[in-house]
Amino acid sequence: MKSAAAFLLSLMAAAPLQAEEIGLCRFDSETLAFAGTPVEQATCLLQHVGRSAAVSPQPLPDTLGNLLKSGGKPSPAQRDAALSTLPEPYGTYARSVALWPVSQTADGLPALYFVIHDTSTPFLGDAPFPADVDHDPAINDFTPYVRPQPVAHFFLNREGQVWAGHDISEAWRATKLESFVIGLPAKGRFLHVETVQPRRYAPGSHWLGDTLAPEPGFSAAQYRILAALYVCSSARAGRWLIPAQHATIDSGIPEGHDDPQNFDLARFAAEVDRLGSADKPGS
Repeated sequence: MKSAAAFLLSLMAAAPLQAEEIGLCRFDSETLAFAGTPVEQATCLLQHVGRSAAVSPQPLPDTLGNLLKSGGKPSPAQRDAALSTLPEPYGTYARSVALWPVSQTADGLPALYFVIHDTSTPFLGDAPFPADVDHDPAINDFTPYVRPQPVAHFFLNREGQVWAGHDISEAWRATKLESFVIGLPAKGRFLHVETVQPRRYAPGSHWLGDTLAPEPGFSAAQYRILAALYVCSSARAGRWLIPAQHATIDSGIPEGHDDPQNFDLARFAAEVDRLGSADKPGS
């Protein structure tokens, strides 16, 4: 692994302070937004993330495209449907803060991006994944993420339980783009959700840059609750947030991340669409 000094030098070479656009999806250091319309941004930020952070284009589902194109926000019915989907005890908390604002930057720009991560832990080395990975107590334990400063706003385990590291009204940073390239001005522009997903070495490899997640990557419960968190967060923001992934945000930045692995964008969009049906007649 590179030393901290070597990493910082490579980062400075890749993204000089005066760079106007940074990374694969061209983040503007002045507007604190990626290039293009919300639909174009989401299309770039939701590209498929493969092994060793290989990124490849994939279509943006119509559900997400239509929401972002509308320029609107979740309706009260959609928000309430999402709130009712959230598990207890987190659901009670989420209802108590449903009218709170989202974070904003020091210059007053509100949160705009809903960033999907995976924890890449527990790390199992060469050991196989548990036979029932979605219900394994050691996999789903939140304890390792309870630190003096949790690294994300939400933690979502494979059983669909949610633990809040920070309320989304609190500005927080969890990508290299925010923490090392842009710095404090970006703090508050991104909301972060860590989905619990174990990793192991890829066959024949013992490099931490080449690890594998289980397949399927996320559980059904994670897709359902992730969609509910997205709708609730968008309702608090007063607009449909632009969904993104850690790997695509940091793509092009040295030693960027490779998560979320095995994320099925169509399944996430289907769960968002299910919550959107709350406004349809007969729902």
